[in-house]
Amino acid sequence: MFGRRKREQENAAREAERRALFEELAKRPETICPFLGMAGSRTDYQESVSDEHRCYAFGDPAELSAEQQQKVCLQPGYGNCPRYLRGVLVIPTEELEALRHPAPLPPYPAPAAAAAAGRPEKKRRAWGGIIVTAVLVLLIVGVAGGGAYWYLRNQVPPSLVTGTLPTGTDLSAELISLSAPNDGSQRLVAAAAIGEPAEVPQTTIVYVIDLSWTTLTGLGCGGDRNRDGLSDTTLDCEIAAATSLNTQAIENGAVSEVGVVGFAGGATTADLADDAGTQVLAAPDADDDGDGTPNVVEALESAYSGGRRSPVGFRMFTPVETNTVTTTFSAGVVAACEVMSQTENENRLVVFLSDGRNRSGEPVSSVLPCDATAVFQTFAVGAEARCEQATDLGGLQEMAELTEGLCTTVIDLALLPEILQAVVLPQIVRIQLTVDGGDPIDISLGADPRLPEASEPGGGEAAVEIAYPILALESGEHRLCMTVFASDAGGAGEVESCSTVDAGGGRLTSN
Repeated sequence: MFGRRKREQENAAREAERRALFEELAKRPETICPFLGMAGSRTDYQESVSDEHRCYAFGDPAELSAEQQQKVCLQPGYGNCPRYLRGVLVIPTEELEALRHPAPLPPYPAPAAAAAAGRPEKKRRAWGGIIVTAVLVLLIVGVAGGGAYWYLRNQVPPSLVTGTLPTGTDLSAELISLSAPNDGSQRLVAAAAIGEPAEVPQTTIVYVIDLSWTTLTGLGCGGDRNRDGLSDTTLDCEIAAATSLNTQAIENGAVSEVGVVGFAGGATTADLADDAGTQVLAAPDADDDGDGTPNVVEALESAYSGGRRSPVGFRMFTPVETNTVTTTFSAGVVAACEVMSQTENENRLVVFLSDGRNRSGEPVSSVLPCDATAVFQTFAVGAEARCEQATDLGGLQEMAELTEGLCTTVIDLALLPEILQAVVLPQIVRIQLTVDGGDPIDISLGADPRLPEASEPGGGEAAVEIAYPILALESGEHRLCMTVFASDAGGAGEVESCSTVDAGGGRLTSN
């Protein structure tokens, strides 16, 4: 008995210490990441860059560069940091409120206003139905001191909605329950699942990498992949990421052809074989010299950049180059579309990476979609790039939307190879919610495991659970719609689950 009482006392002490820690962190301003601390103190921080700052998101406290602190940790956008997203997944539910939402929950219009405005027109394709099972059994759970509890009514038909992605991958979404109002908020519970990849070689991928001079700076990864004497540059990281994607393309069997384009002020297409002429497409595992390195990887590793006005290009197999006076998205787009015009595969996927803004050339809306329909999955890579950044010429987000693709911001370049590798795998990438037809709310941070979540060949479906707090609903009935965005080797797709619920909460059903 004495030993048990002692353990209970120790557990109680640890719990009190833990709660005190999170109560202190919750007092921080919205511009300071809650995982930021000092080398000698978890809760202390400075409002400016410090050599003593450490990241406490997970594992041992990690050192932080001045650039990372200035552009991520000490900015409202810290909620997009991969270390932050990983860290919140191991925090007890009642403490997520202060840490998962670095900005106030976005308001949504009153029902009357939303009805007058109408639902926005869907831009993406509709997907057929193949049944996928995504069933969760929920218990009525009380959270001591947490201010929220699950309120479930009698069993009724579920709101499960199913569909398929371009290569036939199953995708499902389900709204499950809404808690009763408590302290001005209600917690939504939902689920999503995605099936295994289809091993049908009917996809062509073109890797488009940014060769502008800025890719030789910044915090990258990959070592010296192009052997230019510079290690871990953004360009090295782009090459490492495209190589990882190519490896996955070989393994999952859905990709039969690949191409490589480099762009800066202009664009150029790499030669992928020793044959006469420029071979702009090749099998992802083609290896003409039998050295164990695919032709496409050899071409990627021959990529080079230079100063602001130096040529850029590829040295293998036939040397090609273009200029780097500025960054021109339209040049890279046109070159990728030209490559796609030479494939007969029905699934065409362009993976487009850039570390900066679109500064010259034609508006992306004038060159997209391609004549040979292709989906653009775009990636803003590095601390200077964001999907939302745009000029009058258009940005990465617009490129994705024009082609029914998705845009991903990758702040921590060390994660780029892992993120890009999953492009050809079926993966859930984003989840959003609308209330009474209002503006979409991104609820991806409420997903467990964190997004993106991919399924592996032979590994069964991948499923996520979603728990997200929304502002308490006004009395009466309300329409909730959750959209799950996903992609596979053939491109992007979505499914939407909708339900009408009383403001008091309860089980959510199809209607």
